[in-house]
Amino acid sequence: MGNIMIKKVFYQLSDPTQNVPEGDDAWLEKIKKEEIICDCWSIIKPKVIDVFLNDTIKKGFAPISYVRGTFIGMLHKDIVSLLGLQNIENIYYVGKVYDINKNLSKEYISVVPKVSFFVRGGKESNFRICEKCGAVSYFPLPLNSWYIIDKSIPNPILFPSALAGIIVNEEIYKKIKKSGIKRIGYEKLPVLKEAIDGLSLTIDI
Repeated sequence: MGNIMIKKVFYQLSDPTQNVPEGDDAWLEKIKKEEIICDCWSIIKPKVIDVFLNDTIKKGFAPISYVRGTFIGMLHKDIVSLLGLQNIENIYYVGKVYDINKNLSKEYISVVPKVSFFVRGGKESNFRICEKCGAVSYFPLPLNSWYIIDKSIPNPILFPSALAGIIVNEEIYKKIKKSGIKRIGYEKLPVLKEAIDGLSLTIDI
């Protein structure tokens, strides 16, 4: 990468399935009208947001997922138990999840990042600013060459990724791998001193 690599390593945990829960249309319309989320999916007002799904809770849902049409996350009780609810509440606003029948889910909680963290890529990365809400939209490219910047790491244990996942240290990564929880995607994230996407001087992401 032509950049100094720090010895710390983190991992992004995310939803590797295409089976992402659908949000209820009326609920989505309501939170857009209230300017809680934008048409670009960004969360304008980070706070506790209870989720209403246009779906039943399925076994095929990943333990770390998000509601389609938003960047509101969903975490299964098994992953919450492993990560620790206190650790999650330190970095997320935690809410409830309701299914299509308005029944409260005992399996999932909703999570809204207090601050999202950008996984970085190279010069091919997709970057834009929403004209409506001003949120930064960034997708790191090429794939399989993602990294994070040392000085930007907010805490040494775990923190929210802007790619609707959770970034964890090596110790937590090993703990989750050992647990045998299925349907989790893992991306190894080396730590660099500086970004190589050419955006470090133009905007603070």
